[in-house]
Amino acid sequence: MRTKLTPAAALVTALLAFAPTVALAGPTEDAKVLFNVGAQAYEKGDFAAALQAFDQAYRLAPRPGILFSVAQAHRKQYYTGGRQLGHLKAAITAYREYLAKVEQGGRRADAAEALVELEAVAGKLDAGAMSAAPPPALQQATRIMVTSQTADAAISLDGAQPREVPLVAEVKPGKHSLRISAPGFFEEAREVDVAAGTVIPLDLSLRERPARVSIRALPGAQISVDGRFAATTPLGQPLEVPSGRHLITVTKNGHRAFGEEIDLARGEARALEVPLRATVQRSVSFAVLGAGAAAVLTGGVLAGIAVYHQKQAQSFDQSRMAGKIPPCPNSVDTCQTVIGGYQSDVQARDDFRRDAGVALGAGVALGAVGLMLFAFDQPVAGATARRDDAPRPATAPTKERPMEMSAVPLVAPGVYGASLSGRF
Repeated sequence: MRTKLTPAAALVTALLAFAPTVALAGPTEDAKVLFNVGAQAYEKGDFAAALQAFDQAYRLAPRPGILFSVAQAHRKQYYTGGRQLGHLKAAITAYREYLAKVEQGGRRADAAEALVELEAVAGKLDAGAMSAAPPPALQQATRIMVTSQTADAAISLDGAQPREVPLVAEVKPGKHSLRISAPGFFEEAREVDVAAGTVIPLDLSLRERPARVSIRALPGAQISVDGRFAATTPLGQPLEVPSGRHLITVTKNGHRAFGEEIDLARGEARALEVPLRATVQRSVSFAVLGAGAAAVLTGGVLAGIAVYHQKQAQSFDQSRMAGKIPPCPNSVDTCQTVIGGYQSDVQARDDFRRDAGVALGAGVALGAVGLMLFAFDQPVAGATARRDDAPRPATAPTKERPMEMSAVPLVAPGVYGASLSGRF
């Protein structure tokens, strides 16, 4: 049975090959790059390139996991490359060496299965031919091997037509230019100097292009991305965020917080129109402030009336003190009428002055309450109103009843206050 090296198996092999967790440098890092090149070439069916990369990696870091990959590449190359006995012999040798080094675990089962398969094939061949089979010739020319973990990456060597990674190319000694690109990533250029007879392994990673989000909302609104403050409207330029799913939250005092989860691709441009609706508290604060203003205005009018009656009483008193008003005539009714008018002005002055004070005090109190409601109307980001793209129900939704608030000051002799009414 032929065992394919799946991507998951390649990952396991890589983990086995580079088990230490300490930071390494030099040959081991080059071996990692070479192994990645070989794994990608293997998945694409370029077993000759995979074999060269695995062989170079094993020379730099003789780990059992890489040896298993060498055996796999020899086996595949034997079946697809003209059934050269050298590859068959090398594969059997590599599998046996792997089983000798890995006494348990690892890829022993796969290695043993492949070894049984290949030994059965070799058993049907001439024993002399197998013994005399030369080892497979692995070219040791000057080469550049380039891999990348970026999906759909393409690489151009010395200005040639881009091709998918991995790149395994024989080059002349000297300087060479590389240009690697992928959809949604920034292009990267690299220049390498290759000495004669050497292999240069490179693992080039690309930086992804951020997504750009334009948000239009009321001025002064605060924008947060994934719970972190990002900007204040109006935006001078779109926000740049990494690709993927993000929660965009827009808040403004006195308005309901808005939030929407969006899924952005690399380099995508998205525009959001954010409707911010006023909160009930903000509407109540305006109503209370209006009631306070009405109470202050009423208090001013009452104070003006009190001043009028005060002047009337003072005028009568000053005239009486100056002797301009003669003593009461003999008629008692006439005397009581004159005195009653003066006393009425004094009583009205006191009543209106008291009512003006009450109205002004109520206006100040209502104004303070309204200002507090206005100032402390902070949006709750956790209660964001998410957009729902699901189909609407067949029945018509119940319309939201508008909120109505009204305030009427009540002032009368002996009665003062204000009446607040509302409907939600």
